[in-house]
Amino acid sequence: MAAQPNAKLTADVSYLQQDMVKVSALVDRHDTIIDKLTEVSTSLSQLMAVHESKLTAQEIIMKQTTDLVEKRRVEVEDKVQQLHARISSGERELGAKIEDQYDDIMTEIKEMRAESIKQHDALGDRITAMEKWHWIVIGGAVVVGTVISQFNLSQLFG
Repeated sequence: MAAQPNAKLTADVSYLQQDMVKVSALVDRHDTIIDKLTEVSTSLSQLMAVHESKLTAQEIIMKQTTDLVEKRRVEVEDKVQQLHARISSGERELGAKIEDQYDDIMTEIKEMRAESIKQHDALGDRITAMEKWHWIVIGGAVVVGTVISQFNLSQLFG
């Protein structure tokens, strides 16, 4: 009976050795898998670090761009307000100049009207004086003609 337990023990040891070879192969494969997973993990970490730095750089660029856009918006708004102020002051100045010129033109027109009335009155007086002389001359001619017609011309000259 002692031979059988040894044989069984030898068979069990041989079976365990075969299992150990299989387990050893599996452990080697697991080690390879772990090494590859470690490489993948390292690559992913590096890739994530690169992407993280790119995202950080993009965030900085985006912040700078946003700040620059806001700065330009404020500058444009200021320039628009300045332009509006210039236009408004220009309109006021132009309105004042137009009003001054209007007043000057109206003053000139009134002066021209007064001078025209003076000239008209002077010409009217001259025409009236000329008409008086005209009627006096006509009246005198009528009187002379009447007097002459009353006299006999042959008696006067002959």
